[in-house]
Amino acid sequence: MKLKKATALVMAAAMSLGMFGSVTASAEEDIYEIVVQFPTLGTTPPDLQKVEDAINERLEPEIGAHITFYPVSAYETNNTTSLMVSSGEKLDLAISIFEGGVSNYVNSGMIMELDDLVEEYGQDILAAEGIAMTGGYFKGSLYGIPAEDKMGRVYAFEARKDLLDKYGIEYDENKIYTADELTEIFRVVQEGEGDGFHCIAANGSEDPIFSYLDHTDRLGASYASGVLMNYGEEDSEIVNYFDTEEFENYCNTVRTWFEEGFLSQDCNTVTDSTLVQMQTGNYLGMFSSAEPDMIMNHSRAMQDYIGTDMVPLYTSEPASMTHMYQVTQWMIPITCENPEKTMEFLNLTYKDADLLNLIYRGIEGEHYVFRDGSDRLIDYPEGIDSSNTPYSVILNVWGDKTLDYQLPPMDESYFTEMEEFNNSISKQSVALGYCFNTEPVRTQYAAVNDVITQYESVLGMGVVDPETTLETFRSALDAAGIDEVIAENQRQYDEWKATQE
Repeated sequence: MKLKKATALVMAAAMSLGMFGSVTASAEEDIYEIVVQFPTLGTTPPDLQKVEDAINERLEPEIGAHITFYPVSAYETNNTTSLMVSSGEKLDLAISIFEGGVSNYVNSGMIMELDDLVEEYGQDILAAEGIAMTGGYFKGSLYGIPAEDKMGRVYAFEARKDLLDKYGIEYDENKIYTADELTEIFRVVQEGEGDGFHCIAANGSEDPIFSYLDHTDRLGASYASGVLMNYGEEDSEIVNYFDTEEFENYCNTVRTWFEEGFLSQDCNTVTDSTLVQMQTGNYLGMFSSAEPDMIMNHSRAMQDYIGTDMVPLYTSEPASMTHMYQVTQWMIPITCENPEKTMEFLNLTYKDADLLNLIYRGIEGEHYVFRDGSDRLIDYPEGIDSSNTPYSVILNVWGDKTLDYQLPPMDESYFTEMEEFNNSISKQSVALGYCFNTEPVRTQYAAVNDVITQYESVLGMGVVDPETTLETFRSALDAAGIDEVIAENQRQYDEWKATQE
């Protein structure tokens, strides 16, 4: 009996070993390859493959997945995704950048609904993104995962502190400045600095100046489809912003700015960014998003070039609106064969700080080193800087950004200031989560956008006289069909509102 029992145990062990070997082989076969778009500004980091290999050393045993990065220019993500999906090329995680949401992808049938996937596999995403998740909805379903760390936006005219001090101009960082109040400040500085100096750095290809001064909600689309005034607090009527008294007053004000030399004569055609213009020392300031990270970065740039800080003269209060969360979004194409594993990977970038910073900052010791006494502040290793580093991610679109390691000029105050900013956002649009579907009026919508592009820089920077040009602009908008677009937007918005009650 003992011999039989021993033989049985040996046979069982042998079978177990055989099964273990089979399970191991099966596990290797079951590792799913996730092809992920890796957005760049045209240059792929030389060490991308090295970082990818390091990531996979962690991922394969942890979640049974292998990442393959697919570098793509941020300006070509739409075309690249469309071509890859239509041709059946493998793509599991795509990104939308600078496109104003996922509507085009949904209308083209390119991406999956994500509601159930996020609920099951994306709890860390939901915890980190919070209210920003509203930017990923379209037609009542979730299609995109916003890549946000700021739960709102605040706008300001960022001014050189040395020039404000020079002319005895007191500024209040708790105040919301009107265009007229800025005019008075500009006059003092312009008179003092004289010829060759301008108060406002501007660029016709960047966001129009009026977008930093109005308090409208563009309803997940653009000015071409109408807006809710004052975040929609007082009523729910969608209006043509360019037909309002507010816009007319703005045009008259900015015409004064142009005529008095606050703006350069070529402000609508200059190609240098506003920050590059500021670095010449010939400008007082620029209109900008003014969250803590923006102020820190701009102040560092100005300190490096002309030795002064930038201070914000706020033109809005911190607020939350749908279009603010549509700048960058992750999407899963319909061709993805394992959306569960893909969402599991994306969630891990919100959960695992080490993995996140491996993607964002690279390999410790090779691409970054920690600053003395800190586990969150980093610098480049000796002999390496931003110009020669073999690995850098210029566009930080990855995971929970509150877990990011920070390079100079950021210091420990960055983390607390960002948290305080997010907690300070009390203004919230009544239409948060609504996103206009332009498809029913796409022809008119495109035509209206073309008209706006034609006029917004010349009218919006005071280059032309609004007394003669504003009505021409408005007539062109009417002819392009803006009333039809707004009527469709109103219809959809009213239907959406009814579902929220």
